[in-house]
Amino acid sequence: MRRGWTAVGCALFLWACKSAPSGPQPAASASAEPSAAPVPAAPTPCASAAPAEAPPPAGPDPRRYTWLDDKSAGAPAAVDTLLARFPTPPSYERVKVEPGTFGHWLRHLPLAAPKTPVENVKGAIVHPGDDQYLGAVVAIDYGKIDLQQSPDVVIRLHAEWLWAQGEKNISYRSATGLDMPLSRWARGERLETQGASVIWLTKGRPAELDHAEFRQYLNGVFTWANSTSLAQQSDPVQPADLAPGDFFLHTGSPGHALVVLDVAKKEDGKIVALFAQGLNPSQSVHVLQAGRATAWFSLRPGEPVITPHTKEFPWEGLRRLGKPKPTE
Repeated sequence: MRRGWTAVGCALFLWACKSAPSGPQPAASASAEPSAAPVPAAPTPCASAAPAEAPPPAGPDPRRYTWLDDKSAGAPAAVDTLLARFPTPPSYERVKVEPGTFGHWLRHLPLAAPKTPVENVKGAIVHPGDDQYLGAVVAIDYGKIDLQQSPDVVIRLHAEWLWAQGEKNISYRSATGLDMPLSRWARGERLETQGASVIWLTKGRPAELDHAEFRQYLNGVFTWANSTSLAQQSDPVQPADLAPGDFFLHTGSPGHALVVLDVAKKEDGKIVALFAQGLNPSQSVHVLQAGRATAWFSLRPGEPVITPHTKEFPWEGLRRLGKPKPTE
């Protein structure tokens, strides 16, 4: 959360000069509160009200968002973070997220400069930088070919979080049910079609993986994963357990995923959330805006989640990815 700091200098001409702060620091201004009916929400370990977080680092940390140092990726320059850009509405507090979790990682997600437009892989501007429904563009690439489509945004963010932690057990599932672990890619195997299915074939020698090669692995995953396989690999979430890192999912064709980047609550049980998405063809992952006033969306469990540019999301579509289980 951005903080405003003020200081007033006082000069006392008795052989020395001193300066002192003028008093308590005022709180940073917050987005206007969206209207919402009171919603009772049972606190859970992953979605309980939390005290204010410590000030974020001066800028996005490439050690935690490793694509920032991958010059081959072509991501937009990062200038600040989700936490810094989007303070909560008045009287709301962000829910508690433990350091090292996917939700904590998303809360500090690097963002491109304000007014950055949403672009797609064809070079077209999808939403101009001043679009009323555009909150921010995430400072992450969307690839050079049309592979990272809507449900893949969940996989991309989840995989980047695991990679940044040094996790080697990374695996996602194809639409045909095949496990696609990073370990097989590292051994020189590649995904190839065999009739209507996909199989692993050895195509090269084992190699040490850097981020650029990891990104190529993800392109292979995006080629064969879809919303149905994402639903099969994830777990349903109850509305009371909503937490950063969860996502709403439309299965079928076209599939679509809405990523829950952050969640805040009020003492009376009202809930608001920040959402991100990237539609088809491959385009900038972006934070949605509820309108000119705020990027925080009011949520009422039991009522569909309505966001710009897509059909509404029922709460039955709320899901969560955990850490992949060993596949070999």
